[in-house]
Amino acid sequence: MKVISNKKNQQCRGMRMARGIQDERKLVRLLWKRGFAVMRAPASGASTQMPRPDIIAGNSNKGVQFAIEVKTTHNESLYIAHESVNQLLEFAQRFGCQPILAIKFKGRSRSWLFMEPQQLSMTPTANYKITFKDALEKGSKFTSLM
Repeated sequence: MKVISNKKNQQCRGMRMARGIQDERKLVRLLWKRGFAVMRAPASGASTQMPRPDIIAGNSNKGVQFAIEVKTTHNESLYIAHESVNQLLEFAQRFGCQPILAIKFKGRSRSWLFMEPQQLSMTPTANYKITFKDALEKGSKFTSLM
C-alpha cells in the first residue's frame, strides 16, 4: 500500500483549487458577456467566517440577482457539504438574491447546469448529492435562468 505524504496531499489540493478557480473565472466571463455585472469572491466558502458565495451576479435590465456556488466534478455524482449549501442560502437571504448552484460534470457535459439548492437530494449524512442524470433533468441551461 502506497502512502501519500502530507506535502503531496497539499499539492494535490492546491492543484484542485487552482482548477476550481479557473472554472469560476470562466463562468464569470460567460456571465459578463451575457450582460451581467459579476464579482468573484476570493476565499469564499467554508474557509471564511462569514457566508460568502463563489460569485455574485446581477442584471438590472432583467431584474435578476444571483448568489452562485460553483461545483465541478469528473464523477457521475456530485456531493456537496451541507455547510456549503447552508452558507449559500444564508448569504442569499441576507443579500436579497436567488441562490443558485452552477454545476459542471467535466467530461460528460460542456455546459454549465444551474440548480436551486432545493433540487438536490439529501444524503443519509445530511449532505447533498446530485447525479449527472438528475442534473440534466432538473437543472437549467444558462439561457433558462432569465
